[in-house]
Amino acid sequence: MRKGLSLKWVISGSFLLLIAVVLLIYSRLLPEYSVRGLFYTASAMMEEEALYFARHYEKDPSRPPPQNYFFSSVIGQEALPPKIRQLLDTPPTLSFGAVQVFGELDADGQDEVKAILAQPLGDGKTLYMFDVDHDHEEGGEVETPLSDAYLDHELNSVHFISLAVFVPALIIIVLLVWWLVRPLGQLAQWSTTLKDPAAVSSQRPNFRFTEFNVLADSLAQSVHQVQAASLREGRLLRYTSHELRTPLAVLKANIELLALQSGGALPLPLQRIERSVLNMQRIAETLLWMSRELPEALPEETVDMSGLLNELIEEHRYLIGSRDIELILDIDSEPCHLPLTACRIVVGNFLRNALQYADEGSIEIKFRHPRLSIVNRIRDTRQVEPSDDFGYGLGLELMRQLCARLGWQIEVMTEQQHFCVTLELADTAVEAPDHAPGE
Repeated sequence: MRKGLSLKWVISGSFLLLIAVVLLIYSRLLPEYSVRGLFYTASAMMEEEALYFARHYEKDPSRPPPQNYFFSSVIGQEALPPKIRQLLDTPPTLSFGAVQVFGELDADGQDEVKAILAQPLGDGKTLYMFDVDHDHEEGGEVETPLSDAYLDHELNSVHFISLAVFVPALIIIVLLVWWLVRPLGQLAQWSTTLKDPAAVSSQRPNFRFTEFNVLADSLAQSVHQVQAASLREGRLLRYTSHELRTPLAVLKANIELLALQSGGALPLPLQRIERSVLNMQRIAETLLWMSRELPEALPEETVDMSGLLNELIEEHRYLIGSRDIELILDIDSEPCHLPLTACRIVVGNFLRNALQYADEGSIEIKFRHPRLSIVNRIRDTRQVEPSDDFGYGLGLELMRQLCARLGWQIEVMTEQQHFCVTLELADTAVEAPDHAPGE
């Protein structure tokens, strides 16, 4: 059996996913803004040095451009190294404050980035400052072990802070989920005991939260109402089984005695009573069958649909009365393997409705296994608009329920004052009552 997701895992997983997304965004933004911080520091240092030089250059034009370990500077573009001069002819990768950054990481993952600053001077010339790469010098770049150790310490602190956020948050989420979801789990476990009527009447446990207690009270009340309705239905079934079928059996027996006394031929009034008794007996058995929760399988029989339809037509021919109705039969004579009593009830109900409500004209009855269709002309299509169940007997709605139990399909269509019922008979095994209808 497929089980659903547990609510506590859904809630805890959602919170953990949220924290993971926040930490992921934090870890992605930290290097980005760290680099921006370095660029800001370099831009501020170079701009401050350039402005300081420009201020003194106005007083002393012979003052040499500033030079230090981190950057070098020249006056005029022609004094720039050729490689730096070529970079100025290309668009910068990034403009950060007064500095323009050129280049990206090379294929080996090494920095090939140049930061260049252009500062106009008072005499119309331009001071160019650019960072200096010492990797190609003898001895390479100067190592800074103390500063590197400080940076590593700070990065480790960042990782520790991340774990310090994640682990307590995980513990808090687990405790919160346990505190909130545990009563809900107790409620779900208690609800499974409501199948027992004694559990419904017993005292409801306290679920700590008002909302859960109100929900438990509503659930217990609903189950109590359903159980009461089920008991009433059970009593009705027992009463129907005894109080209805017994007088029907008495009527049927007395009609048979009258038929024997009259030589086998009953008067027309008694024939109508006999048909009504038989129909009521089948209806009662069918309703009892449909009301059972776990009916047993009904054995199928070999059914001659042609003979069954002709027999049903003769039983219901009195419904035609004085109307001029022609019956057009197109029935396959091949025997079918179907539950006989259920087939008689369903087909007889459809035929009864067709004969009772047909207008003068023709009724077409066609059977090609496994499809049976009955088409008749009706007096006025408006009479079927309020409800599909416009017939007597069990009616179309009960026929749908009966066929759903049997695994059959019903299609009802009304078009241009013609009413068509199509029945698809399934070849699979069907469900049936403990006692077959009509026994």
